[in-house]
Amino acid sequence: MADAPPPGYRFSTVTPDDHGGLIYIAAFLSFIYSSITFIARCFIKWRVFGFDDWAMMVAQIITVVQFVVLLVALNAGLGKSFDLLTEDQYSRTATSQYANQVVFYLSIGLSKCAAVLLIQRLFTRDAKKFWMICNVVTGLMAVWTIVATLAVSVGCNPKSTLPALEEQTCPSLLPRYQVIIITDTVTDVLLVLVPAYLVWQLQMSKALKLQVISAFAVRLPLLPLSILVLITYKNSLHSSNPGVDRTTAIIFQQSQLCFSLMAGTIPCLKSFIRSFDTGSGAKVGYTTHAYGSNGYAGGGSYKMQSLSGSGSAMRSHKGDDGDVKVSKPQSGRRKHNKSWQPGDDYPARRSMGSAQ
Repeated sequence: MADAPPPGYRFSTVTPDDHGGLIYIAAFLSFIYSSITFIARCFIKWRVFGFDDWAMMVAQIITVVQFVVLLVALNAGLGKSFDLLTEDQYSRTATSQYANQVVFYLSIGLSKCAAVLLIQRLFTRDAKKFWMICNVVTGLMAVWTIVATLAVSVGCNPKSTLPALEEQTCPSLLPRYQVIIITDTVTDVLLVLVPAYLVWQLQMSKALKLQVISAFAVRLPLLPLSILVLITYKNSLHSSNPGVDRTTAIIFQQSQLCFSLMAGTIPCLKSFIRSFDTGSGAKVGYTTHAYGSNGYAGGGSYKMQSLSGSGSAMRSHKGDDGDVKVSKPQSGRRKHNKSWQPGDDYPARRSMGSAQ
């Protein structure tokens, strides 16, 4: 048998005093999965990019920064026993991990904002009440993002957030993380309840309502992940080997970030938004007029064309002029138009009624 390669030959090792290899695995897997999901989102919606997509793009860009910062921390010695590190290595590890926590919560918060903007885009075309609810929730998510980002950094120096000894810990660090993670779980529950409430007001079968709600309920596994982050983080602060024991909390954080980014994109998939007929002529799907830019929410008016003969009036979403065109039914049957779906080559049209 060939001799085993010397330890220095390996990219990373996993030993009782070095768990950096486990963090490498979690970091690369989470980054690959979230990136693939975002690329799929871009492929599905590249012709109809909205505020939700731009918010998710910013979150993904910040995730790239977080990934790079985490690799820098790993290169400096993250995941290793502090006894193996020089003072310079420990200082660089603490500084990199300090920055990693800031961009981590910034990316998590932006993914939440993108999820709310998607809800607003799908459900509030003609409902001012729904539009206002989504605006309030978006504001809450933005405030949470800012507060969480500041709470993990302000008033604590890098070494006090990754202490070698328990007494060196920033005094208010654990209570801050407790507040952040508790409110994090509350916001995730809110991101499931809001679309559930909006969908339940629509005139559609319960089976279809549950199908739409299930697309947003994929965020629920984030709740136990957040709790596990808090438990393992707290344990690492009281550990005799904090450099190694912090590894578990970091792995759960990477899983949380990956799942949060993916959960913000899953409802965009075509199978979840395929022509849900509300029974009143409205469809749940993407349009070029999003975020309350028309109907009740936007307070817009319709530019009418003269009617001649019998036909059905239809509002065209091609362009922003709001024209209402008349098309005559063929072969004695009323003409129906299908809601636009991701992957189609034309925007949505909605039937407005029969012209008399």
